[in-house]
Amino acid sequence: MPVLPVAKVIVDIQVRHVDRVFDYTVPQHLVECIRPGHRVLVPFGHRRVEGFVVAYPAHSDLPNLKSVHKLLDDEPLLTPVALHLSHWMTEKYLCLLAQSLQCWLPAGVSLRRSQRAVEKTECWYHIDATKDQASLFAELYRAPMQRAALELILKEGGKLSASQARQAKLQAACQALVKRGIATSKQISVRRDLYPNHTFPRIAHPLTSHQRTAVNSIKSAVKQGAGRFLLHGVTGSGKTLVYLEAIAAACQLGKSAIVLVPEISLTPQAVAAFKGWFGDKVAVLHSRLSTSERADQWYAARRGEVQVVLGARSAVFAPLSNLGLIIVDEEQETAYKQEENPRYHAREIAEARANHEGAVLVLGSATPSLESYQRMLQGELTLLSLPERVDNRPLPKVTVVDMREELLAGNRSMFSQVLQQELHNCLAQKQQAILFLNRRGFASFVLCRACGATLGCNHCQVTLTYHEPDRLECHYCGERKIVPQRCPVCDSPYLRPFGAGTQRVQREVEMRFPQARVIRMDMDTTTRKGMHEKIWRTFNEGGADVLVGTQMVAKGLHFPGVTLVGVVCADTSLHFPDFRAAERTFQLLTQVAGRAGRGEESGKVIVQTYAPEHYSLQSASTYDYEGFTHQELAFRKKANYPPFAHLARVLITTDNEEEASSVCGKLALICRSPNIEVIGPAPAPLSRLKDRFRWHILLKGEEIEVNSAAKKVLQMTQISGSQVVVDINPMSLL
Repeated sequence: MPVLPVAKVIVDIQVRHVDRVFDYTVPQHLVECIRPGHRVLVPFGHRRVEGFVVAYPAHSDLPNLKSVHKLLDDEPLLTPVALHLSHWMTEKYLCLLAQSLQCWLPAGVSLRRSQRAVEKTECWYHIDATKDQASLFAELYRAPMQRAALELILKEGGKLSASQARQAKLQAACQALVKRGIATSKQISVRRDLYPNHTFPRIAHPLTSHQRTAVNSIKSAVKQGAGRFLLHGVTGSGKTLVYLEAIAAACQLGKSAIVLVPEISLTPQAVAAFKGWFGDKVAVLHSRLSTSERADQWYAARRGEVQVVLGARSAVFAPLSNLGLIIVDEEQETAYKQEENPRYHAREIAEARANHEGAVLVLGSATPSLESYQRMLQGELTLLSLPERVDNRPLPKVTVVDMREELLAGNRSMFSQVLQQELHNCLAQKQQAILFLNRRGFASFVLCRACGATLGCNHCQVTLTYHEPDRLECHYCGERKIVPQRCPVCDSPYLRPFGAGTQRVQREVEMRFPQARVIRMDMDTTTRKGMHEKIWRTFNEGGADVLVGTQMVAKGLHFPGVTLVGVVCADTSLHFPDFRAAERTFQLLTQVAGRAGRGEESGKVIVQTYAPEHYSLQSASTYDYEGFTHQELAFRKKANYPPFAHLARVLITTDNEEEASSVCGKLALICRSPNIEVIGPAPAPLSRLKDRFRWHILLKGEEIEVNSAAKKVLQMTQISGSQVVVDINPMSLL
């Protein structure tokens, strides 16, 4: 009996003690078909599970091996690059290999939904050109509809799609030709048109000298197959045009490119720019597409039908071949960090992929992260600078308003006198304005003015946010309830909303300026598919005067008609319990200020704050990135925080608070060593979430030491029902 070859398989069971390779024999009928990267169905215990072939053919010394039951796809979905980087991700982020491998697969593909189930296909009718056409027509002399179908297929070059046949009302005739053996039919994969009835004009602009220098540097690196750049350009300096020119150069060399944007709200504008340049050679990947649409775009990239993939963080896994360029726009954004396993950072995946595939990496931002800036200072990234706006347009003037003085002057409105006047002037001149507040809803909380009680979530340690007209909502677990008529604590009727959100800002503007057309962009208004694009197009085409929004409106969007930006409360992110609070505040204010004055008219920015003396606000008001960075890096170095130390967060969640505290204390003892600083144990800032108590510890030190300690923690999973989560270099400590 011949010895069957062996495949090394990772089973898709996301439990740590089975996160290893299992050996399976390959049946004779699959010996020539199976390859590394294939998905297979294998027996595991008393059931059959999905698995990933990571090595084949291989050797095994184990007796009585079980056999692969079924091959799930015609071709391997996982490329050698995906297999290699999945192992790297597992070591880097301490996740399961099955979790890393899943990142590289198209959306919707599973045991129940194969490639054929998610791909859109269309039937095509073909006729062999070598056949004698005269004899074919003679055979059909009594079938006029079939003769007409034959004529149409030949007219179209010997092939006709089913949609063309339906339009000509000849589909039944085409099917009859197939039955006669005159024609053949075949299902062929086709791409869905994500943007039907849309035109994307190519918008170009002469390059400035700084843009030309940046483009030439990237082009040269793409030709050589190596390069790491930090593109630091002020808002409105034309970074997108640099990206487009560089990608065009890569495409001319037969290479492909990936472009990452942090927010889905940026995607419609980015799609318009990239479709205008590259047309159908662009695939779009983000979470607001349907499962089938995302899979469709993924397969188009895999088949080589596109050269450019544009999307949010998951687009970094796009299956492009001959990759020449990866661009991470707004590279400082926390949205690039995945907040569930595997907790990867797309910027780091992009660099690892560029290293492995010989591609060029470009990190672009007006406010680079301190990690990237420090790497530039150390020579790991080459700086490309765009210090001026296109056409030498001036940066908008920033006015910082001390809201404490407004209160002393008797102004209890959410708008300062300066902002009210500038908004009046803006609307009178038929110009557009953006009002920014990074908090959605109408009010932050509802308070009883008689006893001081607040209405909180039953499942989380947070107050409920008030949404008009009468809804309370938890933005963490989703609990919703109607505002009660009386206080549940003292039975008082004096329940009042306090604080402000974007919903309240919109109402205040509509009340003060009834002639203004106001729209809002936040999580509440963009839940439905296509709403990001609808709001963007409405405002971009002049269909609204004022755009109120959260951080969705703060970055990357280009609205030439905007001359005024108002930051309603600059302190929202300043006092978070996070060492990155000052950096995020500076970045956010600089980015949102950059939305003004991008057209022919100059811009103005009004920043309202109760802490005008804070160095992040002072630096943002003068666009002093270097000054802020120098001060913030000094603080980080003194406190031994990134980029000067490696950080890991160990989070324990359980149903019992005492148990959470106890387990967290035990894990802290395990992690302590001379080379690691352990902060905690302590309750997490959100100490109860979805009925689970949360405690955490932070580990600081060298990467090898921190990861080694974190691995010890993960070996103690399922401690008394506790859930232990390790997040390497977390972007949030909430």
